[in-house]
Amino acid sequence: MKSILQALLLFAAALAASTASVAEEWPSRTVKIIVGFPAGASTDIIARIYAEKLTEHFKQPFIVENTPGAASNRAASVAAAADPDGYTLFMGTVANAISQSLFKKLTFNFERDFVPIALVGSAPTVLVVNTKLGVNSVAELIALAKSKPDQLFYASAGVGTAPHLTAEMLNQMAGIRLTHVPYKGNNEAIADLLGGRISLIFSPIPSVAGIIKDGQVKALAISSAKRSAIAPDISTLAESGLPGFDTAIWYGLLAPKGTPPNVVAAIAEVIHQVNETADIKTKLATNGAEPLTTTQTQFAAFVRDDVAKWKKVIETSNISAE
Repeated sequence: MKSILQALLLFAAALAASTASVAEEWPSRTVKIIVGFPAGASTDIIARIYAEKLTEHFKQPFIVENTPGAASNRAASVAAAADPDGYTLFMGTVANAISQSLFKKLTFNFERDFVPIALVGSAPTVLVVNTKLGVNSVAELIALAKSKPDQLFYASAGVGTAPHLTAEMLNQMAGIRLTHVPYKGNNEAIADLLGGRISLIFSPIPSVAGIIKDGQVKALAISSAKRSAIAPDISTLAESGLPGFDTAIWYGLLAPKGTPPNVVAAIAEVIHQVNETADIKTKLATNGAEPLTTTQTQFAAFVRDDVAKWKKVIETSNISAE
């Protein structure tokens, strides 16, 4: 019995040493960053920005693998099931936090099955209205909506998207009833906003910056808790009479649960370093985003809070995607 126990201990020690050796040598080959959206989407663009920086630092290729579909759930499922060896990463977004409550039959749990590495950036949405609506502030919009319940229509790029649920949060916090009209994409929604068929929309800033500047639509407020460096003159919803209002489209790198801690820490350190550079700030701004720097613990808490926030909005609004 003693000899068997000694053999098992020796085997465990050898296995641990082997695992440690593999982790120390990382990366020795290509690392994949799985993205749940098609090439050219903002998440894909941002993932490629960081893939380039990680490639430069670690001297091994970091490549983006697009696995679009099901609001990023297909990609998250693939990433969660991957070997936790540091060679598969996942670019998570607010869509994954939303999906945890929106979809009832997921094969993974976004909070439990991933290790947070680094929150890389955040992009607030801006509330814009058709100029013919005749409102110039959030207070005026709320007053009009209360006088016309269910008669003001807002657009989104689809059920369960961050702009859709941001508008539902506005409904809940302001005590109003705006009516949702889902579209297949943001461009079609904005076209109908300009045409007067839609009264308002929450949109990423780059998509509407031009028509705001031209006076074709009126920007009322930013959805994030703090003003955006990209549009500093636009006040926040919190400043406009809705304290605590805070939503944004965020992006963050994660890894399958069980990924070696030293690998996670090494990637996080590089992300933190590059997020301080002017180059990253300029590239993210093109997509309406600003770099963020958090510890792994802070990122984990952020994900937990975001999942809880959207769960409340979804349950209160009785929204379902299945």
